[in-house]
Amino acid sequence: MKRAVYIPFICLLAIGCLATRGATQVEEMAIGNTFGVGAREMGMGGASLGLADDYTALYWNPAGLAQIRKFELFSSFSHNTATADTTFAGAETTGTSRSQVRPNALGMVYPFHARHGGVAIAFGYNRAQNFDHQTAIQGIDPGTGTEFSGLAVDETNVNTGGIGIWSFGVSSFITKRILIGGSVDFWQGHSLNELDTTATDIVNVDSELARFRYDDETDREYSGIGGRVGLLAHVTDAVSLGVTLVSPIELGVDEYWYQSTVAFYDDGEEVTDSESGTQAFDIERPFEIGTGIAIKLLDKRLILAGDVQLNDWTQTRYDPVPADDISQNNFEKFYATTLQTRLGAEYRIPGIDTHVRLGYFRDTIPFTETDVENERDFLTGGVGKVFENMLKVDIAYMRGSWQRSSNALTTERITHRVFVSAGYRF
Repeated sequence: MKRAVYIPFICLLAIGCLATRGATQVEEMAIGNTFGVGAREMGMGGASLGLADDYTALYWNPAGLAQIRKFELFSSFSHNTATADTTFAGAETTGTSRSQVRPNALGMVYPFHARHGGVAIAFGYNRAQNFDHQTAIQGIDPGTGTEFSGLAVDETNVNTGGIGIWSFGVSSFITKRILIGGSVDFWQGHSLNELDTTATDIVNVDSELARFRYDDETDREYSGIGGRVGLLAHVTDAVSLGVTLVSPIELGVDEYWYQSTVAFYDDGEEVTDSESGTQAFDIERPFEIGTGIAIKLLDKRLILAGDVQLNDWTQTRYDPVPADDISQNNFEKFYATTLQTRLGAEYRIPGIDTHVRLGYFRDTIPFTETDVENERDFLTGGVGKVFENMLKVDIAYMRGSWQRSSNALTTERITHRVFVSAGYRF
């Protein structure tokens, strides 16, 4: 009879008591986690709201599309390497790494001539969020009063997927120096979380249990419709200002989950229990507001740019809540308002049509239930070359690091991102 109730009890504890589950139980993957679009833009730390002069304006500030005077085809790919060093309960640090190549952007811009300078339409795909990372822990569970106390935990948590945006946008000059634009955005994505945990009784804490294995898989599909509007003003020939507003989005989630536990006892007996299910809910994302400036110096050879973007994640809502242990005020309780900062510089080397870039990008972590030693800070750099005034190739590199602690778990992450973009105008 004791073993008949042991497995369901272990399942409940595995969901609620292990250090890695306690930290991520209420953390929503689809909130925050800005990845960035375009090699030129990310080489400048993502500071694009006051520039917006190539296809990626469709994502950053659609008002800038009308600045493009030739038909443009654009493509971009990214390579992301995420490493994590995890220390559990003061034990030896466990390292893990995950790399993935993904499409970053693909689209086109078609300009029309107009009285005040031009109109342009654009269509394409931009991959705005990336979920490819994993962590691993090893150590003795320091908890007391549970069936896990004193057990040796060996756990791997793997996340894959991301969210992309299919957009159709239009932009126009409304005066000689002011442009306005907007887009309709179709959000679409997928995420897969696979948690594999083995807990072993190496010091004979339990008189019957030898070890157990717990597997938890969550597979999600995301979809939603939103939009964004932008304004770009050329205050002078050297200074331009950009403002963007991203509309609230009801991001629909279709989720499949599966949990399985196998217990191994000292006498050789094995007991298995598993369950699965599906559910559907919405994540209601709030408004996002951004503003940026670009300053052109030295006969426009040098560009300095900076953006800030406000996200009040406390206004996010679940409808309905996806689990009984998540309250209606989940985001008000566990999330904060963030101010994303993007700074960049670009210098064009005279005579060879080559650009060099440096930047800084801070993607503040909105989740408040962990202690953050430093935010997601990225240093960026890049180079671009124009061939025969038609083909532009850009390469960018970003390096970011941050450290988070919760309960007995400390995780230090280092991310390396490489962007390669090509734009062809004719």
